[in-house]
Amino acid sequence: MSSTNVQYKEPTRLVADKLGILRTIDNVSMLEDLAHEAFQNKGGELWREIQRLLFTINLRLMDSGFGLGKLRSESDWRIRNVIERVEQAYLPREDVPIELTNYDDFLTWLKGRIALHRVNSHALFDFFDRGDITAEECRYFLSNYRVNMQRFHLHVAAYSLIVPFQMRQELYDNLYDEFGQGNFAQAHPNLFEPLMKHYGGAKESDHNAETYHLLNTKISLCWFADGLHYGLGGLGALELSIPAQQKRVLAYLRRRGLSEELVKFFVVHCELDGEHGDGWFAAGKPYTHTRRHFQKVFDGAMRMLEARAGVYDGVLNGIIAQRATAAASGPASRPLAIAQAAQ
Repeated sequence: MSSTNVQYKEPTRLVADKLGILRTIDNVSMLEDLAHEAFQNKGGELWREIQRLLFTINLRLMDSGFGLGKLRSESDWRIRNVIERVEQAYLPREDVPIELTNYDDFLTWLKGRIALHRVNSHALFDFFDRGDITAEECRYFLSNYRVNMQRFHLHVAAYSLIVPFQMRQELYDNLYDEFGQGNFAQAHPNLFEPLMKHYGGAKESDHNAETYHLLNTKISLCWFADGLHYGLGGLGALELSIPAQQKRVLAYLRRRGLSEELVKFFVVHCELDGEHGDGWFAAGKPYTHTRRHFQKVFDGAMRMLEARAGVYDGVLNGIIAQRATAAASGPASRPLAIAQAAQ
């Protein structure tokens, strides 16, 4: 079986030199110039390395705190703030329809937009539907998925610090589910690990820059956003959209003959996440009543879903690239479904 691992490549000398400047320079305008170059070429080498750099900063935040009073806190914040400010300038902009003046009408419209987002009909899931995914390619997908899955509860917890007291109940109910409803063995990261182990385990070399970008986006919207509405839109949309995606992965895993115990992570999320999404938006209703609020919720939702779709872009591109490499070097191993169809 060929490996789908897309090994991390060291940056070219030119990009490495630019990153060295990015890590150390005090000149904010030069920092901004480099960030503009990266986002003008999204997906390019400099953009990928900036995502890795910001991901490293975010891991340090989650592992060791902000480091207030330390030099690293100043450097990390400067880099984070510039990257976020520049990224915002390149985000697509769409205005909420002017006729939406009350929350219920806005939410109905928003749910429609969430359902129609490309993340829910991504071409990667067509591969799962057809059984056109090898075990190694599934491992590669799961390894990238795991990066954000492991830390989802941290974003909920961090976001809870900036919302009104009454709204926190819904967030803590969500965390209760994330931690197995009182049974830590059933906490969602713990449910995922047997499946990951079944496929051979995760490798850091699997991880794409797009995967890091989703985590970086969650940090921006849930930990450091300007008010509660971006995180409400982002996490609410993420929860509402998950069942449509995960049910296709779950169906693939069941067709492969995996036990219900192994696929329980996906079963639980197909059952719970739509309910969680509705709960988030219900909890945010008393604090979302102006068109400015609506716009922030919508912007957060679309930004989060596009970052999630980017993860699937990265995985699919990695699979296609590896297959092309294998085909160029000799007969490629093909998924069972394709082999059977050829007989």
